[in-house]
Amino acid sequence: MRAYVGYSTAVQYWLKNGMDETNRANVVSFRSLNDAAYTLRQLTSLDLSLHGLEASLARGWPDLRRKGGRTKREVPQGEAIHVLVPKNVDSNRIEGFNRHVWSTRIPENSFCEIAPNTYVSTPEFAFLQMAGALTFAQTVLVGYWLCASYRLPEGGGVPIEVDPPTSVERLQAFLQGAEGCYGAKKACMALRWVIDGTRSPMEVATSIVMSLPTKYGGYGLGKPCINYRIEATDLDSGTLDRPDRTYFEIDLYWPKKRVGVEYDGSLHLDPARVRKDKRRLNCLLANEIRVLVVMYDQMADDDARNALMYQLSKMLGSKQSAVTDAEKDAREALTGLLFQNEFSL
Repeated sequence: MRAYVGYSTAVQYWLKNGMDETNRANVVSFRSLNDAAYTLRQLTSLDLSLHGLEASLARGWPDLRRKGGRTKREVPQGEAIHVLVPKNVDSNRIEGFNRHVWSTRIPENSFCEIAPNTYVSTPEFAFLQMAGALTFAQTVLVGYWLCASYRLPEGGGVPIEVDPPTSVERLQAFLQGAEGCYGAKKACMALRWVIDGTRSPMEVATSIVMSLPTKYGGYGLGKPCINYRIEATDLDSGTLDRPDRTYFEIDLYWPKKRVGVEYDGSLHLDPARVRKDKRRLNCLLANEIRVLVVMYDQMADDDARNALMYQLSKMLGSKQSAVTDAEKDAREALTGLLFQNEFSL
């Protein structure tokens, strides 16, 4: 019997361990899951924790179940490893495991063998699975995580720069071969708003809330470029962050409008850093690049965020229309998702 791990457990596995060329060499395809372990005895005998597979708290993402002809959203309680099981198996949860029946076809290159009889859904297949279980905004967020160039240290702290588990290009290629699979349509729509290469949680949150259309809770300002490079002149070189660089980087940037957004976290409060940041902004302004500086409290507070988005929309030449009640509800849900820790794996 084989364990086929998926959903949030697979996402969490790749976010923690990364997906390198060695892993890619172990990617395989299966036509069915008929040999999948699904009983408690079978699954525990494989001792998945030995291979770095850990239970994840599925807090805030819905378990979709049909009841009385209608879909009922339930949030799973407690920790569990998520596994895929054959069509004829009951999907009820058992101790320590959430079992998911995958009834549609399995796309090519969907699993990576990490140990004998132990297979983890690739980042691309895990994204497809999550799309079938999450809201649209949550799906976009998971896409950002999988394409991000950072990892958070255990216990918190400054993000560590790493190679992303996947990319928008890889996800697009996979989804092209997954047409008709459960969740594929939503995954393709969500992927349109995912951007490669974010380096911090706030870059992710700020980019999503600024770019998503108003019907999804965003401000509809269009997708920015992430960590965009602006070549520095010789006179500007003294304001660069590192001596080995010849360019400035702007966290979020709209090249056609020459407008950028920079996030100032706690590291930017150091007096020496403050002085350097101001000199840097002067250099950008001299090059006709306008930059708004944002902080967490501005993004987390509704009134402050609305004022900031109004300022940014004016700089971008984008008119902010009055939002409908449905759009207000969507915005409340999105900001709760991004700034109030209402969702995690």
